[in-house]
Amino acid sequence: MRSTVSSLNDYDIQNLPFEQLIIFVVATTGQGDPPANMKQFWRHLLRKTLSATMLQNLKYGVLGLGDSSYSKFNFVAKKLNKRLVQLGGEELLPIGLADDQHNLGIDAVVDPWIKKLWEEIANVFKISVEDKINKEDLIIERYNISIIEMKQSNPIRIDEQLLDIPYHLNTDIYAQETFINSDIRIGTIVENISTTSQDHFQNVRLITIKANNITYDPGDVIYIRPKNTAEQVKRFFDILHEHNIKLFSDTIIQVSEKEIKVPFILKRNLTLGEIVEQYWDLNFKPRRSTMHTLSLISENELEKEKLCEFVSPINQEELYDYINRPRRNVLEVLKDFPHTTSKLNITLLFEIMSPIKPRPYSIASSLETTPNRIQVLVAVVKFKTRLVEPRFGLCSKWLASLNNNDKVIFWLQKGTFRFDNNKPMILIGPGTGVAPFRSLLLEKVKKGKDLKECILFFGCRNENKDYHCREDFECLSRKNNLKIFCAFSRDQHHKM
Repeated sequence: MRSTVSSLNDYDIQNLPFEQLIIFVVATTGQGDPPANMKQFWRHLLRKTLSATMLQNLKYGVLGLGDSSYSKFNFVAKKLNKRLVQLGGEELLPIGLADDQHNLGIDAVVDPWIKKLWEEIANVFKISVEDKINKEDLIIERYNISIIEMKQSNPIRIDEQLLDIPYHLNTDIYAQETFINSDIRIGTIVENISTTSQDHFQNVRLITIKANNITYDPGDVIYIRPKNTAEQVKRFFDILHEHNIKLFSDTIIQVSEKEIKVPFILKRNLTLGEIVEQYWDLNFKPRRSTMHTLSLISENELEKEKLCEFVSPINQEELYDYINRPRRNVLEVLKDFPHTTSKLNITLLFEIMSPIKPRPYSIASSLETTPNRIQVLVAVVKFKTRLVEPRFGLCSKWLASLNNNDKVIFWLQKGTFRFDNNKPMILIGPGTGVAPFRSLLLEKVKKGKDLKECILFFGCRNENKDYHCREDFECLSRKNNLKIFCAFSRDQHHKM
């Protein structure tokens, strides 16, 4: 059986009535919402004109990825499964509802579900899957990777003709996305100030981004694409060179399709330095699949034995204790398994490394008050674990380091808040959670509304250390009748 892999929005939905078998893997976002790369497909599937026998030839399986701490647990997977039945589809096997809250994570459901899936495929389609199961020790490479060597003394040239991209934007590899997606924007940092005292345990920043022709409402979200720190990038290449892997920052990489579609960002030649700084997440906590790939290339007896233990379903608590509890990142794992690391090459790096995900932040500003500006309230994540080196948040640390005139790649998205301005409001926002309410209150005042029917509850540790945007709220209280109640938990002898 020939198969293809794609996001739901990339799938040609005109082919749906003619398919024999589809396996859907879907997450749930927000308040039971479909992921961004499924919304177009889902709208099409909900059309009332679709026939109740449209999918009568289709056998399908739905695997949901969810978190039971949310009230609408795996809501999207359940809705999709129900809709496929309404259109005449036949379940190949019962829906799988993976739960990130399980002690073993999503694997507790995913592993047995996939095993059952192959059994059903073999049975229903009268084909053997034994040869596939017995080849689990093979690495299925996603992409064809070609290397174009380049001397350090030569200037780096990027293929500009592919998209006719202005050369001055080539410092940020994601800038090219602005030419195919008008929602993706390039903003400029115009202010980056601290809202916490210098002696406070945490650094919180109010960051202002300038961008023309933007629109957003209170409660909306900004997604920002961060980069790795220079220290992390250097550490990555140091690890390669310690193990005699001859890959350098100015090595030009070409990626082409093999098993799955190549992401748009990788469709032009990039230096390995650009990929390491901006595409791969060096702060990424390796998954079980990462350890599985490393176990397959390992030739050192002790390291291979340990990696195989981490991959085994019965040892997932041990893997959790090694990776998740101390929040060990992929570079630290490579250091811990030096003999295995020495077997890596550029193709395998694309298998074990994970792309940087954009980070969402609630918008803290109002367009009415600050036109062409977006403000975000960012707590710089930094904490200790049992590892010697402190852990940090990739995006928050990067944002805190930005200076005026630095550029950021971002896009805006509707938030899950639904404000009704005609009703009294009780707003509860401790710490940086006050950001969307600041946006709302500033906008209401700018539009001439009185805040006498708004109550804001704000909590932090100390009145003089981490009372974020204090001047704004005290001004709104003084001039616009905002009722504000603060809880400063550490300003007494006892935490309260």
